[in-house]
Amino acid sequence: MSGSEVPAADVQRGQKARHLALDLRRGIAELRWPGGKLPTEQQLAREQGVSLSTVRRAVDLLVQDGLVYRRQGSGMYIASSDTGPLIGVAVPSMTYYFPRIIVGIERELAVHGAQMLLRSTEWDAVAERQAVEGLVSAGAAGLILAADVPGLDDLDVPVVLVERGLEDPGTLHEFVGSNHAAGARSAVEHLRGLGHTRIAYLERTSPHTAPQLRDGLGDVPVVSETRDRWTSADASRFLAELRREQVTAVICFADREATLLVNAAAANGISIPGDLSVISYDDEVADLSDVPLTAVSPAKLDVGRLAVETLRARLADPDSPRRQISLIPRLVVRDSTGPAAQYS
Repeated sequence: MSGSEVPAADVQRGQKARHLALDLRRGIAELRWPGGKLPTEQQLAREQGVSLSTVRRAVDLLVQDGLVYRRQGSGMYIASSDTGPLIGVAVPSMTYYFPRIIVGIERELAVHGAQMLLRSTEWDAVAERQAVEGLVSAGAAGLILAADVPGLDDLDVPVVLVERGLEDPGTLHEFVGSNHAAGARSAVEHLRGLGHTRIAYLERTSPHTAPQLRDGLGDVPVVSETRDRWTSADASRFLAELRREQVTAVICFADREATLLVNAAAANGISIPGDLSVISYDDEVADLSDVPLTAVSPAKLDVGRLAVETLRARLADPDSPRRQISLIPRLVVRDSTGPAAQYS
């Protein structure tokens, strides 16, 4: 096994630990343990139906993020249990993209002794509206939202959007978001620097990120395709089209779709990056691909941190100018990009 390969069992155990860590984060945010002490590792293992090693990995993640600390011989404790301003947070997913934003929010709130009440809306418009209403009813002093809820200006509490707003140049809402168009442009420039001139693009449907990516790509793609959900068969068919069009590089939104393409290439004897360079967008699991993927990586921790800073400034001075913050993602270069292949 090469140094870049990750055993499937290790990946599965890591995923279980991350999912448990997310559930514990949610419990901390919802004040599930108001005394500030977590259940024992044995209790958590029984309650969650996982192994002790999975519990320890999950708690390690929370310790690394400063949310939990271990007291020798006594147990595990929530690092900050001071009662402070309650901040409501609603995101569409607790398993993809948004967990790192949540960590950024948690860390910054903890610095200022504030509490977070977290809701996941699962990409459902009705759930988004109910979440906002519930957070306001619970007494939140302000809201940080990744949601498309009409009437936010009519709320009695300030709102900061995360990963929303940048797609609407005329919006008056305060927001902190990733400049996905700039991220796409950095991917193009990286490929051009490697000699690629025939670049393709594939994406899954997304109302926020995908349109910005297309803006950043402009007329660069010689082949492009959008699907609600890509399958292995779709990736194989798309790969055949790339070969017909003598494409040497492809930008993929997002990691899952890029991995499908890499797998299709392997099944068809096409070398990555020898025959085809691949760049992924999101950088959630790009490093776990069989060929670790070069990826555009939005600054998710900073999005969360700056959202809290923006909301705190609004709470401190309601009449100050509104802030709209755009962060340019960075490009993380790994093994999936190289010099352009030469077609005979």
